[in-house]
Amino acid sequence: MDNELRVVILAAGKGTRMNSDLPKVLHQLHGKSLIDYVLNESEALNPTEIILVVGFKKNKVISHTNNRNNLKYVTQTEQLGTGHAVLQTEELLKNKKGHILILYGDVPNIKASTLKPIIHDHITNNRGLTLITAEINDPTGYGRIIRDENGSLLKIVEDKDCNDEEKKIKEWNPGIYIFKIPEIFKLLNNIKTNNASKEYYLTDAIALAQQANMQIEAIKILNSDEVIGVNTADQLEELESWITF
Repeated sequence: MDNELRVVILAAGKGTRMNSDLPKVLHQLHGKSLIDYVLNESEALNPTEIILVVGFKKNKVISHTNNRNNLKYVTQTEQLGTGHAVLQTEELLKNKKGHILILYGDVPNIKASTLKPIIHDHITNNRGLTLITAEINDPTGYGRIIRDENGSLLKIVEDKDCNDEEKKIKEWNPGIYIFKIPEIFKLLNNIKTNNASKEYYLTDAIALAQQANMQIEAIKILNSDEVIGVNTADQLEELESWITF
């Protein structure tokens, strides 16, 4: 059905900056693994299925999560970027209809109550792509959301590419998207690795969607705390100190 929702959670990363041999999504926050928070909120959305993209020490991640219903796994053997990670679901989903919500196993504070109205709006409008944005006081290091005079998404500019005016913009791109199936895979298969890391970035799919004249909407959420990710042990400690679950 065209209104079916599938949730894809990216959980393949090693988390090198965590200074640990544990998969990043299995690190604990208030006594519970990061991935468990994301899975709980994903289940609250009542999706058709949840797909976990695993990679580094995948057996540990699978054994930790395989007691859940409606959960499938795909493997990203090489970590070649977020676009490449989502592309690993193509074989499983290419003949399906509906929409994919992309979440991250290391963004534990995301809330189903925030996502539900955005998903409803996306599906009701049969949109090709909806991206979630947020505002923070210091968006240094993040891609900025550039809107036109009507408030529509114009482009996303990575921090290193921002001019002085763009650097003042506080609205940023956390990387949470809802895509239509099968359009998402047409986009992902056209992403190039024209970057220093030689990786396939999910962000590049947005420009491709614009070129394809897909209907796109950028929706800003009120609580930016929900989309803060964990990349280092210090960030995990900080998150634990100011977020109460």
